[in-house]
Amino acid sequence: MEELIDLKRILGAISRGKWYILGAIGLCVCIMSIYLWFIATPVYQSKTQVLVNQVDSSKTNIQAQDVQANLQLVDTYSAIVTSPRILKEVEKELGNKYSREEIANAVQVNSSSNSQIIEITAEYSSAKGATEIVNKTAQVFEKQIPNIMNFGDVTILSQAQYTKGQAPVKPHKSLMLTLSFVIGAIIGIMIIFVQTIFDRTIKSVEDLQEAFGLTVLGTVNAFEPEQVKVKKRVKGESLKNEKKNRTEAINRVQ
Repeated sequence: MEELIDLKRILGAISRGKWYILGAIGLCVCIMSIYLWFIATPVYQSKTQVLVNQVDSSKTNIQAQDVQANLQLVDTYSAIVTSPRILKEVEKELGNKYSREEIANAVQVNSSSNSQIIEITAEYSSAKGATEIVNKTAQVFEKQIPNIMNFGDVTILSQAQYTKGQAPVKPHKSLMLTLSFVIGAIIGIMIIFVQTIFDRTIKSVEDLQEAFGLTVLGTVNAFEPEQVKVKKRVKGESLKNEKKNRTEAINRVQ
C-alpha cells in the first residue's frame, strides 16, 4: 500500500496520540527536575573590578601615548591574573582552603575593548567560596604586579560582597525546564509520526478504498457484547408484548 501522509492525517494522528506527547513532556520535565534539584551542583558567581596602569596614576601630566600603552598591556595583565605565581599565592593566603586547581577553574578574567578595567570573576559551588576566591585573587594581583612587571599600578575598584540567600547562576532552572518541555513535546510528536508511517491498519472508509480500490456501499456499526445483550432483551420483550397484545385482541373478538 502506497503510504501518503498529508497534513490532515498528521493532525489527526497528533490529536489521537496526544497522550504520548503529554507523557513524554511529563517524563522529560520530571527527569530534569530530579537532576536540577537533587543531582546538579549549584554554581555561584562573584565579580570584582581592577584598574591597571603602566605609569603612576598620581601623575597629573599623563600623555595620550601612556594611555594607549596601558590599553595594550591589558591582555598581559589579564594573563598574569591566572598565572601559577598568582594562583599559588592566592592558595597560600587562603590557608590552602582551596586547591590551586579549584582556584584556576573558578577564576575567569574579562576585559572590555579600549578599557583599562579588568573584571575578575569567580564561579564556585558556594557563594562564600566564590567571594573569598575573587577578592583574594584581586588583592594578590594588586600586591604582586609591581614585582612581576617592575612597573605598573593596580587599583581595586570594587570588591565582591557575600550575601546570604544569593541565588546560583548555574544551572538555569527555568531555561532547563523549558528546554525539557520542548524536548518532551518533540519526542512525543516523533513517536506519533513513526507510528503513523508504519501503521498499516484500516481505520476509516477512506483507508479501505485506498487500500483495495473498492467502492463502499455502506457500513455496519460495531456493537459491544453488553449492547448486543441489551438489544436482544429489548427485542424479546417487544415480541412478548406483541404476542400478549395479539392474544388479548383474539380473546376480545371471541
